[in-house]
Amino acid sequence: MTLSVPVSDRRPYVRQTARRTTTAAQRTVLVVVLTLVLGAVLVAPGLVAVLSVATAMLFLTVFMGLRLLLVWASRGYRAPQVAAVADEDLPRYTTLHPMYDEAHMLPSVVAAMEALDYPKDRLECLLVLEERDTATVEAARAYPLPDYVRVVVTPAVEPYGKPKACNYALQFATGEFVVIYDAEDRPEPDQLRLAVGTFRAAEDRGEPLGCLQARLVFDNEVPDIDGEGRVRRDEEGYDLRPTTWTSRLLGNEYAVHFDLVLTGLARLGLPVPLGGTSNHFPVHVLHEVAFDPDEMPSMPLPDASVGAWDPWNVTEDAELGGAIAAAGWRTAVMDSHTDEEACLTARAALNQRSRWVKGYAQTSLVLMRNPIRAAHSMGLLGYLAFLLQVGGTFVSLALSPIFWTIFVVYMLTGSPRIIALFPGPLYYAGMGLLIVGNLALLSISLFAAVRRERFGTVRYLLLCLPAWWMLLSAATYLAAVELLVPSWRPSWNKTAHGVRYASPTRRAAIATSVALAEWRRDRPAGNPVRVVSRPAVHFLAADRCGTAVIRPATPAVTRVLDPSRAAPVQSRPARAVPSRPVPAVASGPAALRPAAAGVPVPRGAVTAAAAVGESPRGPVAPRARRRGRPVRDVPKPPVRWLPESPQPRSPSAVPVPAPVGAPGAERRPGLRVPVREMPGRQAPVPGGSVPSRARGAVAVPVGS
Repeated sequence: MTLSVPVSDRRPYVRQTARRTTTAAQRTVLVVVLTLVLGAVLVAPGLVAVLSVATAMLFLTVFMGLRLLLVWASRGYRAPQVAAVADEDLPRYTTLHPMYDEAHMLPSVVAAMEALDYPKDRLECLLVLEERDTATVEAARAYPLPDYVRVVVTPAVEPYGKPKACNYALQFATGEFVVIYDAEDRPEPDQLRLAVGTFRAAEDRGEPLGCLQARLVFDNEVPDIDGEGRVRRDEEGYDLRPTTWTSRLLGNEYAVHFDLVLTGLARLGLPVPLGGTSNHFPVHVLHEVAFDPDEMPSMPLPDASVGAWDPWNVTEDAELGGAIAAAGWRTAVMDSHTDEEACLTARAALNQRSRWVKGYAQTSLVLMRNPIRAAHSMGLLGYLAFLLQVGGTFVSLALSPIFWTIFVVYMLTGSPRIIALFPGPLYYAGMGLLIVGNLALLSISLFAAVRRERFGTVRYLLLCLPAWWMLLSAATYLAAVELLVPSWRPSWNKTAHGVRYASPTRRAAIATSVALAEWRRDRPAGNPVRVVSRPAVHFLAADRCGTAVIRPATPAVTRVLDPSRAAPVQSRPARAVPSRPVPAVASGPAALRPAAAGVPVPRGAVTAAAAVGESPRGPVAPRARRRGRPVRDVPKPPVRWLPESPQPRSPSAVPVPAPVGAPGAERRPGLRVPVREMPGRQAPVPGGSVPSRARGAVAVPVGS
């Protein structure tokens, strides 16, 4: 599917530089139009205002229609066929690397070229430097460059910039094909082989393929994440691949431009405004479309510069794409990408976008110097599409804030003057363009993000896209100011590469960590402290209390535990003891089991005669100890539970020793043992295996 005009029906295209923004004829036409408009304003200001609004809305509708058409056409785009080329048949390939004030990028450039899967004996890399950039020149000459890398120093002649440097370096190129790479570019390893195979296949088909554009991708649109989901950082805490909202939205713009717009233009056979890098050309095509040498700046002799790029145009790549189409050559988008680095701050993005928009305006003004001849060379549809693509971007970004301001003022004030600007059908057309147009732009951006699997960019589009449109409009007005000032027209807003960046929060964290490290380093060293781990202690289970021998705290307690021992001699006469028998405590393991009468033996009550490893429930195997910290087994102190309200004793009653823990047993008057409150439990059940007590009962330890 193509909308271009056959080469036989084209007229020769004469390229003109952007050294002059406008010609005398253009200025005359502009003065006449402004005079007519001013006269109409004096006669019928309302009618002129309505016609101006209608014209602007018609232009925006056509521009949006072209954008949607290109997106639709891109879905059916297929990359050109590739012919297989053996290694011995690969031609010599030249790569141009224009650099300015980028001495720190030399290792990256060499590493990217070393990674190319192309025979190094057929590869020629030219580092194109500026004579006035002494730091980069000296660094390049001192750097250990490979044999296939050469340094080309461009004389310090105005205008400065990338296009003039490439024109000067092209005379030293010895390859059959040439490509431009920026300092931060990292092309796919097989990109040169793919380009050669595509050009060879086009030659076999007889297709006039004059340029191959690789897709550009901002790799810092997403952060560099390791396998555990953490952002990779260097030793100082800076991200290895810093990402901001600016880099995400710039990456999305590249996705829309290279994946949708350029592929749609290529499929329809329309002129393609090239990107600034990864443009592959046959060298003879650049010589064919070159400017007249008299149009180029004077360089020191001997000089054989090739004027392939306009040195006064700050988007020389887009202008060259139109010249290639006007000469009858086609441009295709190859199925390969080159990683680049996006701006990280809004200020850097503003400067970069103002340069791009200014270059688009320069290209449009040059195309409109002789529109009839340009239309015959490119074809009417090709000329209009190319002019609308480059010039329409400038005009649409300039009109957007005007219409948004009118809409906001109308919503706040409801001014009848604004209502008068949109009579009848124009009002509904304006509302439709406002809603449908903005939703279409948002949908295109979302589609491009999802197509490249940049799912993290979707939320930035939903939150920051209006702010991004405002930034682009501000860049457009800045570009207009630079066009009006003669000394600012050829100014080149250089984009810094290889920037180390951290967000304000991250910078604060880095500064805090550095300050803490310095404080720890400078503080005086104190006495050495030896950290000793506390031994872990755990209580034995109830059935293991028999493995330890409990030392009675008082003789009275000892007598209760072992009545066989004689009581100490008392100084006063003993009270009369009733004839009630006292249950004896036998020695040995059998004494630890419940009696036949059902009287429970208190938990933990053992004697010195109890064998080690035995308990009231029978023999217990020694517990296997785990390796690690020393563990000290401490048995829980046996506890005797008393009822909440013990019955008062009769004055005549004589206390009789009773087994500890027997139901209804009373505390002996001579036994002074600390008493502590325990959580509420149910009253002890005679014959039960688990003692319990009621709420508020008193627990008396029997031994310690």
